[in-house]
Amino acid sequence: MVPNSRKCNILSTGAILLADILPTLFIKSTAVFWIHRVAYNIRVPMSILFVVAAFITVATSVATWMSLLGVVFASISSGIGEITFLSLTALFHKNTISTWSSGTGGAGVIGALSYAGLTGAGLSPRHTILAMLLVPALMAVSYYIILVHPNSIKSRKCQTEDQSPLLKQPTDITPDEDSCNDSEEVTGTTAATSYISRLSTRQRLMLILPLLKYMIPLFSVYVAEYYINQALFELIYFEDIWLTLAEQYRWYQVDYQLGVFISRSSVNLFHTKAIWVFPVMQVINAVFFSVEAYFLFVPSIWIVFAVIFFEGLMGGAAYVNAFFSISEDVRNHAKQIMPFSYYED
Repeated sequence: MVPNSRKCNILSTGAILLADILPTLFIKSTAVFWIHRVAYNIRVPMSILFVVAAFITVATSVATWMSLLGVVFASISSGIGEITFLSLTALFHKNTISTWSSGTGGAGVIGALSYAGLTGAGLSPRHTILAMLLVPALMAVSYYIILVHPNSIKSRKCQTEDQSPLLKQPTDITPDEDSCNDSEEVTGTTAATSYISRLSTRQRLMLILPLLKYMIPLFSVYVAEYYINQALFELIYFEDIWLTLAEQYRWYQVDYQLGVFISRSSVNLFHTKAIWVFPVMQVINAVFFSVEAYFLFVPSIWIVFAVIFFEGLMGGAAYVNAFFSISEDVRNHAKQIMPFSYYED
């Protein structure tokens, strides 16, 4: 095949990426100034309603702008939801970070696999997306019925160091170490909100500085991933195989998400603070895919699948190791702004 001879979409997936990234970026970049003023019982319904609007808008779309609007709705839901639920992890056992990361990885696998599987089985893309309305329903059930909310958790026994929540009590509270108060409630949400509300804008920004050593490498990983997944995947395809061009793109996404899921679930087995390794490896992946997109020199799609899987492993490992390190290393009061480390993503 002659280089640069491609079957390209008029509207690149890069446009979809912008619709997906910009609203979330705005929310995460400004959240430090206002998110503590919005109660959880407002944030969670907003996240659920926006994802419902996203699915319905995309499924009923009759024009490109409607599809992009649906992506914007999904991005708003993601931005609010990530900050909200990640901040809740500070009120639970420290292993919540690893289960959070595993859950986000699993969501990527299930979402990509469901779409690829249902459309491959003959269901139309529109009906497949409408079927995904099950997701916000599960979100509501999980939060309102299954989750034990922090303000209703009773301290029924003295907590050991391993069982203590990530978000410590304010330093001016000094409970008797030799006794337990069965009626004492965990009030971390109120303490965190009160603490942040007393900070000036400069003090809030200063609290983010310790996170930069994690944010910058993770930011670099995501830049490389977005470049690969949104700019290059659609240019890498194989003619005359058992998968159509559209199916190849879908299964690339499934393969990538599988790698992410496995690595995001691995932090309790393997953990490293050498976060810089992951952006280096991801840049190497980006170079490989750039060359492949131009020359199409790889002889088999299975080799591409293998490298995509490795890309997912590096991306997921960077994510979970960065956040796990934050949960261990950042000062206790800085854990209250853990959700703001999402700037890099």
